[in-house]
Amino acid sequence: MEKKGLKIMLVAGEVSGDLHASLLARSLKVLSPGIKLFGMGGFRMKEMGVDIKFDVIKYANIGIWENAKNYFITMRKIFKQVKELIETEMPQAIVLIDYQGFNMELAKFAKKLNIPVIYFVPPQYWAWRISRAGSVGKLVDKIIAIFPQEEEAYREAGANVSYEGNPLIDIVKVHYKKEDICEMFILDPNKPIAGLLPGSRFSEVRNLLPVMLSSARLIKKKIPDIQFVLPIAAGHLKDEIKEMVDRSGLDVKIIDGRSHEVMSASDVLIICSGLATLEAAIIGTPMVVIYKVSPITEVIARVLIKIPNVSPPNIIAGKKIVPELLQAKANPRNISETTVELLKTPSKIKEMRAGLREAVKKLGSPDSTTRAAKIVLEIANK
Repeated sequence: MEKKGLKIMLVAGEVSGDLHASLLARSLKVLSPGIKLFGMGGFRMKEMGVDIKFDVIKYANIGIWENAKNYFITMRKIFKQVKELIETEMPQAIVLIDYQGFNMELAKFAKKLNIPVIYFVPPQYWAWRISRAGSVGKLVDKIIAIFPQEEEAYREAGANVSYEGNPLIDIVKVHYKKEDICEMFILDPNKPIAGLLPGSRFSEVRNLLPVMLSSARLIKKKIPDIQFVLPIAAGHLKDEIKEMVDRSGLDVKIIDGRSHEVMSASDVLIICSGLATLEAAIIGTPMVVIYKVSPITEVIARVLIKIPNVSPPNIIAGKKIVPELLQAKANPRNISETTVELLKTPSKIKEMRAGLREAVKKLGSPDSTTRAAKIVLEIANK
């Protein structure tokens, strides 16, 4: 039996978390139309009926050191206000979505109040140290994993965890043919197309877009008729992105949103490691994955991370199917040479597409957020 006046708090702090939380919110509203959803997030959650008390997506950053600075400068005040909100509302459950530094501290606070906590898209401690994964399990009542490897590692660490599938299976769909997309974006379908996807956080764009543009200039020398297209994933970065592209002097087609269509129309992607690489894998587009963080973050990560690959397609596949150029290796020469070799070698393109198809099969069946929502409601109604 469902409790009357059921209130559930959702807490997301980044663009990808906002997306996942919005999908979960939609399923919760379908299963429990009278439910009150509120919390921290962005416009996607708001569109799905979540009462957003704190819109923090614009503060989203990346990396251990970057997030530390961001937290102490901006998020400390918000964290205090979120705790006050929890004490005022006393929801039947709190759902944490990624954003591990902030949310792990929030889980400790909620535990003191005996409020059930569900972690949807849990911290990537499973890729670091099992002991840290165990600490998550002790703080939260349920972990809902979005990768099969997450479930395995958290279960090994003693956590109450289940894998219900990956939500992106339901939403990454392209309904247009390449020719139609090219007409829409004013691109020539008979000439090579390279998509540039520098990420959705300011620090990602700041670190990666200049390198991508320098790489594009080198690629253009080897493949003169290539076309470059850049979808803007986060509207608040639009001005910065356009300014960087203008300074480069390159002819880059900038598209507001429509990243899935850009992925589908592209022959290859130069892409920031993260959620977007999984979207590209579902669409089946070959890619070169790049990643750069601060030197301090790199040192810490090298000590902690225990898995050989960092991009989701490679992690899911359990082997390297897409090239990863990280830190110093993510330089214009390496990126351009890897991209050109891929474009000029049809057998490598074919092999990569086949590898992506096999990896995507491991993501599970559709309607995963409905299954996740049922778990949330079951816990909230206890």
